[in-house]
Amino acid sequence: MKKWLIRCLTVLAMVCLIPGIVLKAAAETVPVYCAFCGIREEREVRRYEKYDSAYHKVCVDACQNCHKDGNVTHLQVHTGGTQGPTCTEGKICEDCGAEYDIPGHAWGEWNPNGDGTHTRICTNPNCDAKEENVPCGGDPNATCITKGKCTTCKGQYDGGHDLVHHEAKAATCTEIGWKAYDTCSRSGCNYTTYREIPALKHDFVYHQAKPATCKEIGWDAYKTCSRCDYNTYAEVPALNHDLVPHEAKAATCTKPGWNAYDTCSRCNYTTYAEQPALNHDLKQHAAKAPTCTEKGWNAYETCSRCDYTTYAEQPALKHDLKQHAAKAPTCTEKGWDAYKTCSRCDYTTYAEQPALNHNLVNHDAKAPTCTEIGWDAYETCSRCDYTTYAEQPALNHALEQHAAKAPTCTEKGWDAYDTCSRCDYTTYAEQPALNHDLVNHDAKAPTCTEIGWNAYDTCSRCDYTTYAELPALNHDYQAVTVEPTCETDGYTVFTCSRCKDSYTADPTDKLGHQFGAWSPNGTGAQSADCLRQGCAHTGSTDCRKFTFRTAEGETLTFCPVCGQAENAAQLEKIEAATAWTISGSLSAEDVTARTNGEYLSVAFETAGSLTQPTGLVRLALPAGLLEGKKLVRIAPDGTQTEMPFEAKNGKLIFTLDFANSGLPVMLFRLLPQTAAL
Repeated sequence: MKKWLIRCLTVLAMVCLIPGIVLKAAAETVPVYCAFCGIREEREVRRYEKYDSAYHKVCVDACQNCHKDGNVTHLQVHTGGTQGPTCTEGKICEDCGAEYDIPGHAWGEWNPNGDGTHTRICTNPNCDAKEENVPCGGDPNATCITKGKCTTCKGQYDGGHDLVHHEAKAATCTEIGWKAYDTCSRSGCNYTTYREIPALKHDFVYHQAKPATCKEIGWDAYKTCSRCDYNTYAEVPALNHDLVPHEAKAATCTKPGWNAYDTCSRCNYTTYAEQPALNHDLKQHAAKAPTCTEKGWNAYETCSRCDYTTYAEQPALKHDLKQHAAKAPTCTEKGWDAYKTCSRCDYTTYAEQPALNHNLVNHDAKAPTCTEIGWDAYETCSRCDYTTYAEQPALNHALEQHAAKAPTCTEKGWDAYDTCSRCDYTTYAEQPALNHDLVNHDAKAPTCTEIGWNAYDTCSRCDYTTYAELPALNHDYQAVTVEPTCETDGYTVFTCSRCKDSYTADPTDKLGHQFGAWSPNGTGAQSADCLRQGCAHTGSTDCRKFTFRTAEGETLTFCPVCGQAENAAQLEKIEAATAWTISGSLSAEDVTARTNGEYLSVAFETAGSLTQPTGLVRLALPAGLLEGKKLVRIAPDGTQTEMPFEAKNGKLIFTLDFANSGLPVMLFRLLPQTAAL
């Protein structure tokens, strides 16, 4: 008996240690409707279990009448606890002990890191969380050539290569290879992962040479490759005689000769046959005496067949020279350089230099002026006094008369005077300008709408003025914006800082109240506070209640906006519910989904008033809502139909058809998977 009691206490202690499960110490009951026998009864709460971040399950015993529905659970909102100081610490529910209302990080703006990534940090002073080195992206024009602009942080980043894959190629003895690699197909980008594998080179096997003979073939030393068919073998044919031709050499007077013959470079084969020396064939030559420029010789003999000779040369005598002085040429007479002659022959170095002619220098003509003589163009010689110069006398002045001109304020004047039409001769005498006779005028400052001017002068004699217009300043409007509130429109007041002229523009509509969750106020109406900062308005509307037949003889009457039910537990709002249209219209996307663990209502409201969808609407609910259950739609007449759904990203998504519905609300029932409709 004691062992059994110890086991029970141990199991009880272990259950209490499981997170999200809390056993109730005191008796607590909730009303429960049995789907099998139809009896509604108060059942005792046994424990609380965490359902999700917003709800916990209230677990009760099976139906005491039919005992068929097993343990029944209801959803209740987490309550109690104190908010933790950090972004990841929530409240601790006083019923189930689960953590809830975790605020999450208050992320700041994304900032580019300059390397194609961006980072953001949590703005909560008690939190040091950060998301860093997140790749930039989102720009469809970003490439490896053109930097993109990140749609998240607005920083620049490289969009990456447009890769083309290339297969590998193995290296051989004579050709390089490569591993499989990628290149970028964009013009101007030379990106590649190409890595060359060098040629293997031949694995040589060396073979010794075998010389060819006159009768047998041979070969040179050669090599082959052990990996491929490379071979440098080259056959050397039988040599036969390697004949070397020798030219014939005629016999001379002193040496023997031979006819043309052959020898072999590898053996002593030859066709050589010697011819004996001829001896000299002599010829007699008379003597010749030398002159100034030519050599001479004594009588001598030569051979008609060779260069044998008894010739002995006598050198030339050279000239017996006489010196002659030079004479320079002139413009009209020829000359010569110093030269020599020979006393024995007609040799001379005399070279005539022709007359120089005049070395003419051209002189430009100079026209005579009124006061100076002139001349035509002429020539002189740089070496002598030759000239073609002819003088022309001075012209004297050709006078012209000019009338007088009186001076003005800004221009000089003069008396009557003469000038020469050919030169700069003049009797002109200048009279200075009079300068302005100034009259002073006061300044006038411009205004926003009228021009002005600085102080200025005018002349009493002419139209001279220093007047300079100053344009109107135009209004310097300063904008003060009055923001719209829930109940009043917004606008901007523009006031001139100089003249205080003003006008109102840029109206904006009032915001309307942003109500929080609606709750019943016990008078058949519902109330909600406005959530906008600075607004203390509390809205109140009459509850619009709907009655659905839930079973034979049973009905459920409730308000889908505030969740008040007349014959069931309060329907609590599911904050994570979202909805969007597929077809038709949805005048408000403020979906209100409520549940008490047994029933689920779905409607759409704005400022506490229901709106009527007209087409297909998609509804997304937390995935944990149907844990161990199925969702059944209840028509107003009591017909029950199981709702198909799809699961995606932790959500259950349903399609609601309001096309043929006259009601703006739908009611569903959450049944255990084993329960029948």
